[in-house]
Amino acid sequence: MKKLKMLSIMLFIIALLSACVPSKDEPSTSKESGNTGAGGPIPVTIFTPKLSWDGEFRADVNEFTKHVEEKFNIKITWEFAPQDVAKEKQQLSLASGDYPDAYFAVTWLDGFSKIDVQKYGKEGVFLPLNDLIDEYAPNIKKAMGEIEYLEDGITAPDGNIYALASINECYHCSRYGKMWMDTEWLEKLGLKMPTTTEEFKNVLRAFKNDDPNGNGAKDEIPLSGETSEIGNSPTIFLMNAFIHNNGKDFINVENGKLDLAAMKPEWKEGLKYIRSLYEEGLIDTGTFTQNMEALKQMGTREGDSILGASAATHLAVFMDLAHEKSGAFDVVPPLKGPNGVQLTTANYGAVDTLTFAITEKAKGEKAEALIKLADYLYSEEGTMFAARGKEGVNWRKGESGDIDLTGKQAKYAMIPADPKEEEKEEAEKRYYAWGERGPNMLTRELRDSIAAPEDEFSPEGYERRLFNATLKYDGFEPEDIFIAKGAWIDPAEAEEVSLLQININKYINENTVQFITGAKDIEKEWESYLNGFEKLNVNRYLEIYQNTYNQ
Repeated sequence: MKKLKMLSIMLFIIALLSACVPSKDEPSTSKESGNTGAGGPIPVTIFTPKLSWDGEFRADVNEFTKHVEEKFNIKITWEFAPQDVAKEKQQLSLASGDYPDAYFAVTWLDGFSKIDVQKYGKEGVFLPLNDLIDEYAPNIKKAMGEIEYLEDGITAPDGNIYALASINECYHCSRYGKMWMDTEWLEKLGLKMPTTTEEFKNVLRAFKNDDPNGNGAKDEIPLSGETSEIGNSPTIFLMNAFIHNNGKDFINVENGKLDLAAMKPEWKEGLKYIRSLYEEGLIDTGTFTQNMEALKQMGTREGDSILGASAATHLAVFMDLAHEKSGAFDVVPPLKGPNGVQLTTANYGAVDTLTFAITEKAKGEKAEALIKLADYLYSEEGTMFAARGKEGVNWRKGESGDIDLTGKQAKYAMIPADPKEEEKEEAEKRYYAWGERGPNMLTRELRDSIAAPEDEFSPEGYERRLFNATLKYDGFEPEDIFIAKGAWIDPAEAEEVSLLQININKYINENTVQFITGAKDIEKEWESYLNGFEKLNVNRYLEIYQNTYNQ
């Protein structure tokens, strides 16, 4: 009897163990597959920043989350990081090994550099996506064939794709070195929009001396800006009448060879011109020390307006769009310099930051589900839903009379937000999108196809106003633009070139301000300034980037 009882127990244990082993037709419950059980949703964790304007992402209140969870049989657990510490938290998770199944980064906040991508790819933290893309991602493959810079931009030198990019071809953002001027002041003083550096100087003189605001006081500030955001510095717009200045790495391309704009004689001439404006009191003394908030207070001042012109990527940088003076400002097209140079800078058509990666924590069905999700976000339907919201709630198909930014029949039109939604209690609110994070396909074609009111001076017509303003900068870009941030640097040289760039950029920016403000004499100290680059090992810096450019 004892033997029979022992045999029965052993048979029961064997049967129990056998039941735990999945058959070929039964999904695995192992960590590698990611399934919760037979037919159950696959649990995935996604790390992303929580931006100040984000809504809730839970499936019970966010319709896009609910949509993709049902579509791909997944259950998302979000790991959020506050906006102000998002990059720090992201890097900490990677360093500690306590990372999620996937990262959905925001390009301008915690996007991955190409150096990061290679590092985590070679360490095995980020999965190579090539095979997953080939098998499960037709939209990604289609995009790689149609967007000329995409495949090279996401493929590391070892041939692997470790991360995907967010394609966000923001046309007005791409020409970030703009100058805005008060056209009412021009009209009052009988002046035309300046086209040359000399005309520009004369307009600023008139703004300073001829009382365009009509209050009888010499309180006008002809020109201002700020330098915390690159596109708001007047040195970019003004220097481009002498030599191409991208304001970021100062590297130019001439006949296939990289050089540093800030070391050229044309840069010196540009500095002398900008110095002459500052010396005459035509550039606000606070331009190189104030922040964006201070600039906006100047532009949105109550009472008599005092600001004649400002450098800014877009108007709202220095002026409240509801302010009575906002309609008076228009862009100054690129100026022609004394030697006929007339350029603008652009950052269009390159991948410099990546925003989606699958980690080695996600294997098997988890990885498959995540690449399918990314592939959906690379479709027009997925992009519109994720970035712009739900059809019928946030946007609709274009109808007769809907005109897009290019003047054609619009493909889509946004639906104005219902003010009553904001009045609802938090528990009653619904959310419909994820915003511009992770992978998406906001191509220029798609962005331009959305209807915009024809009245560009209405609050709703701001996008059209920016579009029309940016058209005035088209065609003035250099034939070949090198974007250092978009280069695939050998990881062995990454730390070296990063340190070199920090030191060189700091040196250029500091000396630029000192030459403009007169803290340094351009004629007497120019040679000393050039010699300083030798100590910063500028030849090695250019050599590293030249090698990447030649690849």
